[in-house]
Amino acid sequence: MTSIVDKSGKTIAYLYQNMILDTTQQVVIGLLLGNCVFGKQRSPVGKFFNDTFRKKNGKIIAKLGEDISLKKSPKDAHLSLQAWQILSKVNDHVCMWIDEKKSWTKQDFMEYLNAEKDAPDED
Repeated sequence: MTSIVDKSGKTIAYLYQNMILDTTQQVVIGLLLGNCVFGKQRSPVGKFFNDTFRKKNGKIIAKLGEDISLKKSPKDAHLSLQAWQILSKVNDHVCMWIDEKKSWTKQDFMEYLNAEKDAPDED
């Protein structure tokens, strides 16, 4: 498992077997398929490259942190079911081209993944 961190280096989520988990490690909030990032929307919400999660506008929304050794393994069957629920809603799996920017977005990573539809990329 690998931590996902915000601009200040605070752990905001985890990456585990292509699933993006909340900090309790009990809820799947997104998926990483190839280099496409999926949340609640039916299409990719961003991309992942160079250990960085980016919004569609290219701004950084989170980065990979450190690998973590688990004291207790997450309940894989439960998480797999949640991941399947996200995956089964995807109807557009074509990843868009994103121009890499060095600036961070103002939007929260969790909020971004949980958005039901695209928010304007103004920040």
